[in-house]
Amino acid sequence: MSFRFVIGRSGTGKTTMFLNEIKEKLENEPNGHPILYIVPEQMTFLSETQLIHTSGVSGMIRAQVYSLTRLAWRVLQETGGAGRNRITSTGINMFIRKIVEDHKEELKLFKKASDKTGFIQQIETALTEFQHYCITPEELAEKKADLAFGAATRVLADKLHDLELLYRKFIQGLEGKHIGTNDYLDLLAESIKDSSYLKNAEIYIDGFHHFTPQEYRVIEELTKQCKRVSIALVLDRPFKYGMVPDDLYLFRTAGETYSRLFELTRSNQVELEDDVFLYHTKRFEEASLQHLQSQFERRPLQAYSESPAIELKIATNRRSEIEGIAREIRRLAMEDGFRYKDIAILLRNGHEYQEILESVFYDYDIPFFLDQKRTMLNHPLIEFIRSALEVISNRWRYEPVFRMVKTDLLFPLNENLSRLREKMDRLENYCLANGIKGEQWTNSKKWIYKRYAGLELENLPQTEEERELEDEINTSRQLVVAPLQKLARRMKKAQNGRELCEAVYLLLEELEIPRKLEIRSVEAEKLGRLHAAREHDQAWDTVMGLLDEFVEILGDEPLSITKFIAILDAGLEAAKFSLIPPAIDQVTVANMELSRLSYVKVAFIAGLNDGVLPASFENEGVFSDEDRTSLEQTGIKLAQNGKDLALDEDFIAYRALTIASQQIYVSYPLANQEGKALLPSPYLKRIQTLFPDMKTSYEVNEPIELEFEEQLSYISHPTTAIAYLSRQLQMKTRNYPTADFWWDVYNFFIENPERKIKAERIFSSLFSHNQTRKLSDETSQALYGKEIVASVSRMELFHACPFSHFSAHGLRLHERDIFRLEAPHIGDLFHAALKWIANKIRQQDLEWRLLKYSECVKLAKEAVHELAPKLLNQILLSTNRYFYIKRKLEQIIARATFTLGQHAKSSEFDPVGVELAFGPFKDLPPLTFSLKNGTKMQLQGRIDRVDKAEDENGLYLRVIDYKSSARALDLNEVLYGLSLQMLTYLDIVITHAPRLIGTDAIPAGVLYFHVHNPMVESEQNLSEDQIEQEILKHFKMKGLLLGQADAIQLMDTSLTSGTSNLIPAGLKKDGHITSKSSAASREDFGALQHYVRQLYKDSGDRIMDGQVDIAPYKLNDRTPCQFCAFKPVCQFDPSQEENDYRLIPKRTVDNALATIKEAVYENEHSHKA
Repeated sequence: MSFRFVIGRSGTGKTTMFLNEIKEKLENEPNGHPILYIVPEQMTFLSETQLIHTSGVSGMIRAQVYSLTRLAWRVLQETGGAGRNRITSTGINMFIRKIVEDHKEELKLFKKASDKTGFIQQIETALTEFQHYCITPEELAEKKADLAFGAATRVLADKLHDLELLYRKFIQGLEGKHIGTNDYLDLLAESIKDSSYLKNAEIYIDGFHHFTPQEYRVIEELTKQCKRVSIALVLDRPFKYGMVPDDLYLFRTAGETYSRLFELTRSNQVELEDDVFLYHTKRFEEASLQHLQSQFERRPLQAYSESPAIELKIATNRRSEIEGIAREIRRLAMEDGFRYKDIAILLRNGHEYQEILESVFYDYDIPFFLDQKRTMLNHPLIEFIRSALEVISNRWRYEPVFRMVKTDLLFPLNENLSRLREKMDRLENYCLANGIKGEQWTNSKKWIYKRYAGLELENLPQTEEERELEDEINTSRQLVVAPLQKLARRMKKAQNGRELCEAVYLLLEELEIPRKLEIRSVEAEKLGRLHAAREHDQAWDTVMGLLDEFVEILGDEPLSITKFIAILDAGLEAAKFSLIPPAIDQVTVANMELSRLSYVKVAFIAGLNDGVLPASFENEGVFSDEDRTSLEQTGIKLAQNGKDLALDEDFIAYRALTIASQQIYVSYPLANQEGKALLPSPYLKRIQTLFPDMKTSYEVNEPIELEFEEQLSYISHPTTAIAYLSRQLQMKTRNYPTADFWWDVYNFFIENPERKIKAERIFSSLFSHNQTRKLSDETSQALYGKEIVASVSRMELFHACPFSHFSAHGLRLHERDIFRLEAPHIGDLFHAALKWIANKIRQQDLEWRLLKYSECVKLAKEAVHELAPKLLNQILLSTNRYFYIKRKLEQIIARATFTLGQHAKSSEFDPVGVELAFGPFKDLPPLTFSLKNGTKMQLQGRIDRVDKAEDENGLYLRVIDYKSSARALDLNEVLYGLSLQMLTYLDIVITHAPRLIGTDAIPAGVLYFHVHNPMVESEQNLSEDQIEQEILKHFKMKGLLLGQADAIQLMDTSLTSGTSNLIPAGLKKDGHITSKSSAASREDFGALQHYVRQLYKDSGDRIMDGQVDIAPYKLNDRTPCQFCAFKPVCQFDPSQEENDYRLIPKRTVDNALATIKEAVYENEHSHKA
C-alpha cells in the first residue's frame, strides 16, 4: 500500500500524466487489477471522454471513472447495502418538509420562517453540511446547552435546538430503511475493507482542491485497502511534518489538503512515495499565457514585453458583452479554424447571463452547453403540477388557475392549439372582469356573459353575440374544471401518501401529459434545441422519481391534503436539471469556481466586475460567519466562513485565467441592464500591469458608435447583421456617414432570394414615420356608419387626440376589464345613488332643505344597499375590503345629500330633472348635425340635475353635474374642445325648455358639485356648528354663472355682499357682481352655445373625413397621453421629429372668451357671405 502526491502549478500536465499512466497500464495489462480514476461529480463525463479518446485505448474494462458517490454505489453493490432505497435530494427535501410540518410547534427560531420559499433547501444544506463534517445530533445538543447561557450566543443556541431536532428526526426516519445521498460516503468508508474489487486496485484522484471530513475518511480507508493511491493537487510546494500554508498563499486550500493527507497517511503507516513535482508547463502554446500563469501572484509583477494572446473587451452592458463574445467565437470558428468544443466561457455570476446567453447564441447559431444545474420550477410540467395543487387547496384563485392553463398541458391532443389559446384568453378576460374564484368555478350555476355598461344600462337584454360567447366561456370552463374536480375528489378520498400520489399520477396520465411532452421534445430536436428536448424528458423522469420516492418514504403515512401539497412542493422546488452535453462540438459555458474543464484552447472570462471576482460574501444560509466562528470555538468545525472563502478568490481567478492553452479574452460590462454603473474587477488591473501591450476593444449596442474599420466585425451572422444594417440605413436617411461595406451587406440580402422578402419587410420600416394617413371615405363609412350617435366625452376625446378617438371608436379597442373598483364605477354609484335618493324624496313628499343628517345617512344606506348588487358583478359585496369601501361610500353619499339640502336652504332653485337623458328616444331630443358627406350625427348623454328658479325677469335653468373629484370650468379648454360637457347640457335644457318646463328659460349657469366627505383641519377646538360651516365651505360649487345680480341672489339668498360660500360669485355693496366672480353675460352664453355647436359639426366632419392624426395636446404639463390606454398602439414619441405635441397656449378667461366670440362672429359672417 502506498500513497503518492503529484503536484504542480496549473498546466503542468498532472491530468495528462495520470491518463498516460492509465493508458500504459491498460496496454501492458488489460486484465490487471482495477484502475479507478476518481474525479468530482461534474468532471465525470469529461474525464470518461478524455480517457476513451486517449491514444491507443480502444476500450476499457479494467479502468473506470468514478465520483466518490458513484464509487460508493459500486462498492455497496458488492458488499451489500445498495438494496436499500436511495433517496435523492428532492426526496430529502420532501422528508424534511414532513418533519418540519410534524414538529413546527416545537421549533423555537424557525417556526415563522418554515413556510417561506427556500427554507427547506436551507435546512437540507445545513443537514448535508453536518453529515459532510461528521457532526452528530448529540454533538449539537451538547453545544446547544453550552451556548444557551451566553447573551451573544442565545440565538445560535435556539438555531442548534431546532437543527438538532430536525437532524435527529431526519436520521431516525432514514435509519435502516433508506439511504440519503450523503449517507453513501459513510457507508463507503465502512465497506471498503470488505470490497474485493478495491483490493489491490490503483486509485488516481484528480480535480479536487479540498475534501470534507467525510471524504477524508473514504480516502483514509482507500489507502489501507488499495495497492496505490495517487492524488494530483494544484500546488507548487509540499507541506510536510506539520507545515501549514500562509493565509495569503495562492494555493492555500490545496496546501492544507496536502498537509492533512500527509499526516493521515503517516498516522496509518502507509508508505509515502516520493512526490512527483511537475515544474514545466505543457498546456500553454502561447508564451504570454505561461507568463500569466507564472507571474500571477508574484510581487512585483514583471511586465510582458510583447503582444500577448490575451485581449480585454469592455462592453456597455451584459448583452453587448455576450454579443461581442458571440461574434468573436464565430470569427474564431470561421477564420482561425477552431472547433466550438475548443472554446469555453467562464462566468462567476451565471444567473445574470443565462437568458442573455440563450438568446444571443441562438441568434448567432452557436451550439453551447450550460454546465450548471438549473431549477426545474419554470418547466411547464412542474408549473402545471404546482398550480393544479394550489388551485384545489387555495379556492381556485385566478393566478394558479391560469398559470396552469398557460402551460398548454391541459388541452386535448390533436386540437388546434392556437384556437384553444384564444378561447382560454377570452375565459381569462371573463374571470378577470368578474372576479371569478372559489365555488364560482365548481358550482353548477352557469356563468352569464354580459358586457358591463354602467348601472343605467344594467337591465339591457343579452345580445346573440353575447350568448355565443357565453356558451364558449362555459365550455372552456369545463375543460379546466373537469380534470381538477376529479383530482380533488380522489385526493379527498385518499387515506395515505400513496393514494395521494396516485391521484396526481392519474391526473397526468388521463391528460396524456407524457405524450404531450414527447411531442414537445421531438419538436425541439427538429429545431436543433437539444437542451430543451432533453429537459422535457428529464422533467417527466424527475416527477415520476419524485412520486416514487414520496411513496417509499411516506406512502403509508396518513396525510392531509395541505400537508401532502407542502411536502410534494418542497421536492418540486428542489428539482434541478442535470444534463450531459447533448452534442460533442459545442461551446461550454461553465462556472469558473465549480468547473473542472481541461483541454480548452480559447477561454472567455466574462463578467469580471468588482463584487463578482473577487466576490463579496454575504450570509446566505442558516449559519452566519459569526455563528461559524462561535461553533468552531466550541469544537464544531463546519465549512469555511466568508473570510476563508475570500482568501480563495485569488486561486479561483488563477484557475480561470490559466485554463486555456492558446487564447484568453477577459471582459466586463460598464453597466447592468437597468443602467446602473458597474466597476471592473481588481484582477483586470493586475492583468493590465502584466501585459501593457494587451489589446483592448469596446463592445457597444450599435456599431454606428464605432469607427468604420471597427464596425466590420459586427457583420457576423445574417440574423444580427440585418438588424445592424437597418440601423445604419436609418442613420443614412438622416445624412450620417455610412461605411461602404454596409452596402455590400445590403446587396447580400436583396440579391439572396431566400432572404429578400424578410429584408424588404425590415427595410420598409426605415421609410416609415410614426404618422398616420387619412382614412378613405369608404373606410370611414365602414367604421363609423351612416349615422353617428356620440357622447360628449367621445367628442372631447377626438379633440384631445384624433388617433385616440380612432382607436376607441373606430377600431373599438379597449383595455381588459378587471374586477376592481375604479373612479368611473364610483362615479356611476354616486350618480345612481343621488338619483335614487332624489326619487325617494319626491315619492315621500320630502324636501331637500328639511332633511336631517340622520335621515341622509338612512337614505344613503338604503340607496347603496339597493344599488350595490347591481354594480360590477356585486364587487362591493365581494370582500371585507370592499365592504369597508362600501361603508365609506355610504358616508360620502350621506354627506353629499345633507350638503345638497343645506344648499337648498339658501337657494330659490329647485330640481326639475335628475339623471335626465337626452338623445334618440330619450327624455329630451339629441343635438343633431348634418355633416358634409350627408352623415347624420346625434349627441346623447345624461344630465345629472337640472334646477329652475323664477323672478320678475323670467324663469332660469341651471345645470349641476356631480363629480367624484374637484373640477372647474376652464374656458381655455372649451376653446379647444376639451371641456364641452356642461355647456352642451345647458344648451340642451335651454333649447328644449318648453318641453321640459313648458316655457322658454334663461341660462342661469353650470355648476360642478364635488361629491366627497371632507376632513376639517383646525388649530383650535370647534363646536359642531362651526365644524358644519367649515365642511360646507369645502362644498362650494365651481362653474360659470349668468352675470346678473338677481340670478346670483336666487342661487344664494344669504348673499347680500361679499363672496358666496355656495357658488363662485360675489356681490359688491352696491349690488354689482364682483370681478372675481365666475360669470358671463347672456350674450356670452349665446356665443358659447354657437361655438360649441360649431365645434361638434367641425369635428364630425373631420371624423368622417378620415382624420386619425397622432396629435395629442399639451396644456401646461398636462397631456392626454398620461392616462391613454392606446400608447402601445400609437407609439407616440416626442423625441422623434414627426411626433410632437399640439401645444395649447395658456389664456386668461377674458382672452379665451374673446377668442370664442371672435370665432362665432367670423363663422356667422362667412355663412352669410
